[in-house]
Amino acid sequence: MTATYIAEPSARYQTRFVDARARQCRFIVSNAAADEVICCGAPTSETSSWCSWHRHVVFVPSRQDRERRQAA
Repeated sequence: MTATYIAEPSARYQTRFVDARARQCRFIVSNAAADEVICCGAPTSETSSWCSWHRHVVFVPSRQDRERRQAA
C-alpha cells in the first residue's frame, strides 16, 4: 500500500470558528475561550467539514475498510 502525501494547511487560513463559512475546515486548532475558538479554515470538499489534512488526522477506517485495502 502506497501512502499518499497530504500537505498540512497553511496557518493563513485560520479563522474564528464563528466566522467560518461554507467549505472552510472546522477543525479546532486553538484552546481559546469558547467565543475565541480558532478553526483551520482551509478549503474543504462539498461533503466534509474538514480539509483533507484534518480528515486524514481524525478518520479511522473501519476494520472492513482496512482489510479491503490490505487485500488489494
